[in-house]
Amino acid sequence: MTTLNEIELSEIEELSLNFKETPRQDHSMTPVELCYFDDFATTLVVDAVLNFSTHKMCKKRRYLYGDEQRVARELMERFRKDQDFTPAIYGFLNMRSVRSFVEKLAFNKQLEFRDHIIRFLNVFHHDSGYTIQECTRYSLEGNQGAKLVATRAWYRGDKIQRLSGVVCLLSPQDEDTILQPEGSDFSVMYSNRKRCSTLWLGPGAYINHDCRPTCEFVSHGSTAHIRVLRDMVAGDEITCFYGSEFFGPKNMDCECLTCEKTKRGKFSTSDEEENDEPSALSEKRIKYGLRSRSRV
Repeated sequence: MTTLNEIELSEIEELSLNFKETPRQDHSMTPVELCYFDDFATTLVVDAVLNFSTHKMCKKRRYLYGDEQRVARELMERFRKDQDFTPAIYGFLNMRSVRSFVEKLAFNKQLEFRDHIIRFLNVFHHDSGYTIQECTRYSLEGNQGAKLVATRAWYRGDKIQRLSGVVCLLSPQDEDTILQPEGSDFSVMYSNRKRCSTLWLGPGAYINHDCRPTCEFVSHGSTAHIRVLRDMVAGDEITCFYGSEFFGPKNMDCECLTCEKTKRGKFSTSDEEENDEPSALSEKRIKYGLRSRSRV
């Protein structure tokens, strides 16, 4: 007679063996599911490498217990060395906290959770052409955040194949439920075409703003890929343009590298910019800690 543990093991083996290194573009995750999946995946993969907690939707929730952080670090050390997805996925799904979370999901949701982990594993794959590093530039993150940087040359018009964002439409009810005023760090993109806000997570959420960006977001349904706008060499940061007033009127509080070089934004000494009052939209974004982007 087959035991429950054997069934669970069989499912974990199937999840670990039958997958694509670049997950399919469409998904059926709800905004709440995407939040939990993203928090768990970043905890397992990104935080295990950077050794600090990066942006989370549910800051008060704890995802790993006991020595599981050590296990996650060991799994990521091995993955970065041998580039083998299977033992990394199998190891993550066998962790006590992860199994407890996954066993409550329907099988199609288990697949989507696994695929979301794979998206983040690609951040550390040699073929991705980019990786993630600590970023100390932005005061709104307490000068401890993350950034994506190129690991090879990229040219205008290139699509960064293994880098994507995952998108969910946000209803007004979703915004009330998910967007908490205590400073949750997440990403919201406003779609002019759909005339609504969309939750933007996945590896693409680590892309920082710059007033002279190297890349742009290209949306297609429930995901978005990254297209190169300016030639890059290894070490260049992958950046996108969030909007002209994300950091206050005329981006007066922007701390990007371009503003530092041109003495604009937060680096400006202009009395005119210093005396500008924040708009209502700017105040709302500061209140919620939004990384909001506009898409035509």
